[in-house]
Amino acid sequence: MKFRNLITAASLALLPLTAGAATLIVPAAGSATGANGSMWQSELTLHNTANRDINVSLVYHDQNGAAGSATVTVPARHTISIDDIVRTRFQREGSVGAIEIDMADPDLNRLAITSRTSNVLGDQEFGQDIPAIRSTDAISTGDVAVIAGPDNASTSRFNAGLYTLDATNVKWDLVRADGTVAATRTISYNAGVQNQYSVPALLGALENDDVIHANVLSGSAIFYGSIINNASGDPSFVPGIRTRQQANVNLLGVDRDENGTIDIAAHDNVLDSSVDAYTLGFPTYFRLVTEEPVTYEIVSSPADARLIDQNGTIQMVASAALAGKTGQLQVRATTADGLSTILTIPLRFY
Repeated sequence: MKFRNLITAASLALLPLTAGAATLIVPAAGSATGANGSMWQSELTLHNTANRDINVSLVYHDQNGAAGSATVTVPARHTISIDDIVRTRFQREGSVGAIEIDMADPDLNRLAITSRTSNVLGDQEFGQDIPAIRSTDAISTGDVAVIAGPDNASTSRFNAGLYTLDATNVKWDLVRADGTVAATRTISYNAGVQNQYSVPALLGALENDDVIHANVLSGSAIFYGSIINNASGDPSFVPGIRTRQQANVNLLGVDRDENGTIDIAAHDNVLDSSVDAYTLGFPTYFRLVTEEPVTYEIVSSPADARLIDQNGTIQMVASAALAGKTGQLQVRATTADGLSTILTIPLRFY
């Protein structure tokens, strides 16, 4: 083992995790008039299983970012339902966005949160449940969100949307049932914004059984779709399903000691277990090992990381604020013929 990787045994004790906040995202909510005079409106329901009150902060985000906030106290073992929440709590009309729900981390498993968006016309009401998604389940760099479209494009409308947790770059592909890519468009988004599109306006005319591929080139976001029956106005929520495309590079693993052997293996270009990184003034070094020669580029890292050679050797310097936390390093590996793949290295900070 090289001297730069030597750490005293005392420094190996895992520091306690710091208390923090937990965040859920309802990726689509609104209060707006439909094309036929109907009214789209969203309802948020919170149920508290604890024997104490729980305080929740709500932030509404539209395409420009945070656009309103509110606080809610859910009494012990009570249910609170907030009707037409975008209008009544955020004072927004003619608006579609996302709702960020923040709470103390211990309260995450004490609250059941659901949402529903309804289309109301006269005495008729159709609705779709929209889940509250943990921010940690966002789709990130190197992932592809697949959003399935309608089986009959002539009788339904198809929307696709996202909420960004970080500054995010997305390549949207419209993919036919036979695998043909009919259209593509790349868009960059700021952090904390919600955007929803009519798919034909974004990518062109639909055919039966089209799907959307949202390729996350950098950043992280929550993706979704909706299908609305043209005749009735009845909507259906479509989740964005996390997938990964066939890789152009194969990460074998990490050489932790830089001695020519793989210490932590990888599968599907994600390391099987975390690399330990230290915050006690010692830089952490490790080397990425791929099956074929590639060039590397660091895409994102929670700590200060840099490539010190083109053999894939990483130097990482982590601040004391990261002690006890986890994260991931993402590196873009590119072959000689220009094909790229994101390599994901989980990190655990001591």
